[in-house]
Amino acid sequence: MIARISGKIIQKMPSSVIIQTGGIGFEILISGRTFEKLPDVGKDAELDIYTHVREDELRLVGFFTSKEKELFLKLLNISGISIKIALSAFSIYGTDELKNIIVNREVDLIKRIPGIGKKLAERVILELREKLSEEVFEGMGPMQHLAGDEKIYDVRKALKTLGYNSKEINKAMAKIDVKNAKDMKAEDILKLVLREV
Repeated sequence: MIARISGKIIQKMPSSVIIQTGGIGFEILISGRTFEKLPDVGKDAELDIYTHVREDELRLVGFFTSKEKELFLKLLNISGISIKIALSAFSIYGTDELKNIIVNREVDLIKRIPGIGKKLAERVILELREKLSEEVFEGMGPMQHLAGDEKIYDVRKALKTLGYNSKEINKAMAKIDVKNAKDMKAEDILKLVLREV
């Protein structure tokens, strides 16, 4: 299997790139965000590769980071998620942003990805939320580690209703160090978070 390709870009489009190496031009499928980060035609580039093999097709999918590739493969393992849908997810959201959205059960944000409806969005959360929780909470404040708690979910929902986005909510929650948060009421946690946003 091809795991990494480095060479000269000979063609570049929003959904794919052709990289020439060793006299061979490899067509590699990419997300919109990867396209934006790639250098111009004629310059060198290096991408992590996922080789997708089926009876009637062989496709290469390229990523800048192994972290992005890992999340892509997790998405691809979900029934109903195709390469096209998974790449669309990375065109709209960054890797960490997408992980946060899944862990925080933000169905509406997942539904923004072309090809994903409510049922599929819920399946993505059901299948990946637990797997991603540990990664998302590394380096975050104690409040964030309680994101699986129903009260924290309610607090996040309330903040969303008030117009705050995920980034603002995560930033505010990371500032709060509440040892007994599990014993607190959702309203009290909300008051603490509101002081930080």
